[in-house]
Amino acid sequence: MSNVPGLMKGVIYTRVSSDEQVKGTSLEFQEDLCRKYCEQKGVEVAAVFREEGETAKDLSLNNRKKFLEALEFCRKYKNQIQNFVVLRVDRFARNTEDHFAVRKILLGYGTSLHSVTEPIGNKPAEKFIETVLAGAAEYDNAIRKQRCTDGMMSRINQGFLPWQPPPGYDCLNSKKRGEKKTEPDPPNERLFPIIQRGLKEFAQGMYSQVELAQAMNKWGFENARGIKCYPQFVDRILGKYLKHYAGIITNPWTGKDVDGLHKPMITKDEMYQIMLIRSGKARNVARNKYNSDFPLRRTVRCGVCMNLLTASSPRSKGNKYFYYHCKNSQCLMYGKSIPKLDLERDFLVYLERITPKEDFLAVFREIVLDSWKDDKQLWELEAKKCARQMEIVETKKKRIYEMREDGSYTKEEFIERKEAVENEIATVKISLSEARIEEFDVESSLTYAASFIRDVGRQWFDLPPQLRQKFQKLVFPEGIAYLQNEGFGNPNLSAIYELNRRFADKQSHLVAQVRASWKPIMQELKAWHDLQLEIAPYYPSCQN
Repeated sequence: MSNVPGLMKGVIYTRVSSDEQVKGTSLEFQEDLCRKYCEQKGVEVAAVFREEGETAKDLSLNNRKKFLEALEFCRKYKNQIQNFVVLRVDRFARNTEDHFAVRKILLGYGTSLHSVTEPIGNKPAEKFIETVLAGAAEYDNAIRKQRCTDGMMSRINQGFLPWQPPPGYDCLNSKKRGEKKTEPDPPNERLFPIIQRGLKEFAQGMYSQVELAQAMNKWGFENARGIKCYPQFVDRILGKYLKHYAGIITNPWTGKDVDGLHKPMITKDEMYQIMLIRSGKARNVARNKYNSDFPLRRTVRCGVCMNLLTASSPRSKGNKYFYYHCKNSQCLMYGKSIPKLDLERDFLVYLERITPKEDFLAVFREIVLDSWKDDKQLWELEAKKCARQMEIVETKKKRIYEMREDGSYTKEEFIERKEAVENEIATVKISLSEARIEEFDVESSLTYAASFIRDVGRQWFDLPPQLRQKFQKLVFPEGIAYLQNEGFGNPNLSAIYELNRRFADKQSHLVAQVRASWKPIMQELKAWHDLQLEIAPYYPSCQN
């Protein structure tokens, strides 16, 4: 550590609470803001301590080892480190008692706590603010999120879109002016009729998505919007924005549809027709990568060479025919076309065959919830383990005082040992306080997963094309192969579907199988939950 006379020194402490956050930019973002704060205040950064985010179940000192190192650093360089800098007080501790206990320890080292984003300090008003902030840090982030979403849900229920409208409408920018939205977003005079014409003609089967993009450019899309219309944009207006264009606003949290107050471009019947075309259940002439005529293209593999199947629609004597086929010229199936109707019929039959029945879903839900309760009990055991660790450290502290009283320790040795054990106590207390801040919502995830699993065939075709691959991985993690005249065989299924395949009304067997596959089941439930959140802006009807 440098020793520049007159220059205040400080340490920076950054922390995230999970392994997932470590992979993002949270730690770097915190450190950058803390360094800028130190530069503005004339503070030399003596050390940076980065807490890399341990699992919440690990309640040992290792969960806060960098925090302990930071306290030890301030103790070692007592009265030389004047500043302990964090981004927010909730990075420091999650409840008021812990916050001020550790703050007192730091003050004993001649070190003051500094928050980059909050006005805390030693003046009466600053102390009051710090107390309020420390108490507020005990609240779960869900509280803040709820306050934010309540207002948006209210706007949606009134028929207003609380976000920026899709192309074709002008944004009123009420929020920027500090006003509540009291009128629906009006149609854009130039862009609205172009998109409206495109939607109506696509609903009549007049264009593929690529052809529609070309047609909209001819109708003046580029002049109206400033950029060319590409198939990717067409995919969005036919998927992500379609319900809005039909006069519907969807609540992404509940999945419920509300009639919007804005002017619709198309009727609801036209919207359903477009959905049918894109799902492959109605005729169209689409030929792009996400060809609605061939929903299984680039999804199902050849049963011989395992290459992805492609598709084509040749004409003969004025008629058009639809086929899937293998494009691998070295494959035995090369040149042997599979009629579209045959493959898709077999696929739907296979999905129906692997779809769990309600009796399985009911038993599975019950077993998972029971298992989760057992898991929570393990969590409680870890908490008790931490409490025992606290008793050990407290006993150690008591012994240090006794050794000072009987003369075993000098005053200097006593102070050093006492401060070290107090740091351990503060660290264990914080870890114990945070033990239950975040828990995986298994019950909600089971509900999400069941909504897909019980009707997997419809869900497959209703999904936006860009999400079908994720859906496939959740059902067929290693893909699915098809051999003409033999069908789909017996592919490997994901954990939940595999349990259903083995299920034969033998609940006791299922209990053992669920426990044996507990980790992949939890991962799968979380993946279904994440997919549900991704789908909400596109097709909230998939939640029904």
